[in-house]
Amino acid sequence: MLDVPYINYKELDEFYTINETCQLLHLDKTTLRKKCEQYGIQPRRNEIGDYGFVKYDVRKLHNNLYYENRERTGHTVKEDDPWA
Repeated sequence: MLDVPYINYKELDEFYTINETCQLLHLDKTTLRKKCEQYGIQPRRNEIGDYGFVKYDVRKLHNNLYYENRERTGHTVKEDDPWA
């Protein structure tokens, strides 16, 4: 099971290289690649030619991993809904 860290989206940089994304999300490159393929997120090139992810893609990937992890641990949206 993945340990998805808390990320303050307001403090994210505009671009993260693949290695920086691995560090940020606590993943190795193989797992990051597999999860990107699963969620349809592809690395992009920045203006100096480095491959990585823009802020939007990092947020999208993190959000998908977070909710994937919650489903595995038995948390559901219904359980968290005070009106359920």
